[in-house]
Amino acid sequence: MRISSALPGLVLSLAFSSSIAHAELCRTATSAEAASYSTPMQSPGIVSPIDGTCWIPSMTVTSFDGTKLAANIFLPKRTSSDQKFPAILMIASWAAPGRVEYIGQQQRLAKDGYVVMSYTARGFWLSEGQVDVAAPADVRDVSSALDWMQANAPIDINNVATSGISYGAGLSLIALSQDPRIKTAAALSGWANLVDQLYPAGTPNKTWASILSLLGTSTGRPAPEVNQNIQALLSPDTPAAKIAEISAWAKARSPASYVAAINKRGAPVFISKNYQDDMFTPNSSLAMFAALTVPKKMLLNPGIHGSAELSGALLGLDNYPYDQAHRWFNHWLKGENNGIEKEPKLTMQVKFSDRRESFSNWPAPELSKQTYYLAPRGGLRFDWGCFCGKGDKGTISTAPNTATSYDLIQNLFDTTATSGLIPILSTLGETVNLPVINSLLTVSLAAGVRYEAPALAATQKIRGIPKLNLRVTPTQARAQVVAYLYDVDAIGISTLITHGASTLHWATPGQTIDFPIEMSAIAYDVPAGHHIGVVMDTADSLYASPVHPGERFGVRFEFNPNQQATLVLPTL
Repeated sequence: MRISSALPGLVLSLAFSSSIAHAELCRTATSAEAASYSTPMQSPGIVSPIDGTCWIPSMTVTSFDGTKLAANIFLPKRTSSDQKFPAILMIASWAAPGRVEYIGQQQRLAKDGYVVMSYTARGFWLSEGQVDVAAPADVRDVSSALDWMQANAPIDINNVATSGISYGAGLSLIALSQDPRIKTAAALSGWANLVDQLYPAGTPNKTWASILSLLGTSTGRPAPEVNQNIQALLSPDTPAAKIAEISAWAKARSPASYVAAINKRGAPVFISKNYQDDMFTPNSSLAMFAALTVPKKMLLNPGIHGSAELSGALLGLDNYPYDQAHRWFNHWLKGENNGIEKEPKLTMQVKFSDRRESFSNWPAPELSKQTYYLAPRGGLRFDWGCFCGKGDKGTISTAPNTATSYDLIQNLFDTTATSGLIPILSTLGETVNLPVINSLLTVSLAAGVRYEAPALAATQKIRGIPKLNLRVTPTQARAQVVAYLYDVDAIGISTLITHGASTLHWATPGQTIDFPIEMSAIAYDVPAGHHIGVVMDTADSLYASPVHPGERFGVRFEFNPNQQATLVLPTL
């Protein structure tokens, strides 16, 4: 293994003995430098006269196959030449420069006595090679970086963790399953099942897949199959055999595929996920978390992809996900008796509040399931019984539906129901208490259908994954339904709680089928006096359509007393 540095005036040896003393990589500050010293970032390669840490920003680590990876390292204060420290290896996010992304958190951890190295993933920026999406070579890079740390840095190899955001999170978990030297991993805004993220319930994630492709191409060198697979998932003409091939490709790149190996090792796992992360929704990570039998902890936070962690990673600010990850490291790598391993395994921050609630495990025994029954709106009509018009909306009730009927929607155009008028920015607004608002009265009767429940007598606390269990009849082989769950106030103003989608590609036209829709996990309080609303339509700006522009399809929602359409809410 070799390193190099571009630091002015700092000459580094390319081969090192079993440990790095600060004197070998970093020099003591001169009197003038000590007097003006402020941060390691302004004085790289100099031992801090304030806290004894040192930052080496421009390293190159050579991986197992000769590929050179851009890296940096933060060293803690060292009081003796044989002193060893717990270590954390941080892997950069997709398209992010690892020399920069975690610099604030690296400094905080170094001050607390950790050696912290970060590197840019293979194929991005200054790291050589091709981007191949958590392929075996990417996982071996993690072990190669750890090889370098073990041979050259003053680390305690028995107390090493991997960590990262997004791409780095997935690689951290896969590496944990394969390298026995890694004691624990902290994965933030990562994924569990890659197919569930790029193609959830057959629904192409157009917005985020396009962003991944654009960023990968502009900051790295993707292997040809990467963008080819993304384009295939977005195309309505891709055959089932190709989707199966991509699914197999993605399975090998999914941390959920390695749960058995992690469980066999007994390696502790820390996971943090964000509600509005439409790139990697929380649901498959919750499923993976449930399957883990090791010591574990999971946080659910407001935020889009990576947003909840960013200030802690880059700036080193107080930050709930990273503060909890730091406690996790302190317990498992330092043996600190801080109680984190005894705390409830899952915490959720309630949407639009600062309140967190804890649950002993997942699935959470503290939760129950509230089942509601959907009843059809039927055709537009005047009901003399209530002297009112009907057919504009269906109902949601705790009593089973008694009608046999159907509601038909067609993909004539999108409705006012949406995950956000501006993809990403709208959901980012939710994290600063700017909800996505709608009036359900504006939902088109031809392109969408809405169902509403009576006003609640008490606050309804939704905690987890809402699910719709429907029966539908598509008019052609390809169709899509997007479902939105709303909190509706007394005058009809509706706040989006969460949403989900499901898409058909090879259905039999005219054949009725079961059609479940799983919405993204959430913690939300619907106030007393408000009521639940559900809207279903055929399009959302996040997702690619299963048909070509101008091609029409319809979806009939079937209602029958013998086969109930239900909404199941996990409630506290």
